[in-house]
Amino acid sequence: MQLRRNSQSYKILKSLLLGGGFLLVSGISPLGGAQIIKGLVNDYFRKKRFERERFLRDLKRLQSRDLLDYRESPDGKIKITLTKSGRKKILSYNIDDIKLNTQKRWDGLWRMVTFDIPHHQKKARDAFRQKLRQLGFYAIQKSVFITPYECENEIDFVCSIFKIRHHILIFNIKNFEGEEKFRHYFKV
Repeated sequence: MQLRRNSQSYKILKSLLLGGGFLLVSGISPLGGAQIIKGLVNDYFRKKRFERERFLRDLKRLQSRDLLDYRESPDGKIKITLTKSGRKKILSYNIDDIKLNTQKRWDGLWRMVTFDIPHHQKKARDAFRQKLRQLGFYAIQKSVFITPYECENEIDFVCSIFKIRHHILIFNIKNFEGEEKFRHYFKV
């Protein structure tokens, strides 16, 4: 079953991922718990009232799909933990949304990404190459791409999805032969 990006279930998983995969919501002070994941919990507020039953129903649905684990204690606190499959599900959604942070003032460094991904991982290699193009990298060769923008975190994230990080090298380069062509291409 597929999660819709604007669904409450997706928002819960995404908030858990951003929060490190763990959350404790207090049933005694719903506003206190809401502070932890303010953007998510805002969807459960109607006329300044926390919709606890709706929230619990969504948690149960996610738990039944093995995307998260939650336990409610007798004092009303809810412990929510993102499962491994829940983390994978939300990461696969986020890979479509990833973008490079294009700084207004260029720092003068080029980021060159090179890779040598084995043939038995051809699908991952092709998907990685496609993702680099989508991110705005310029292909110098089939396995050498360049950008003037910081990209290490984004590349690490994409590599973690495809499980190819040990095949990737990222270089920060001050200058190189033929740089003017790329300055013109990237308008830096």
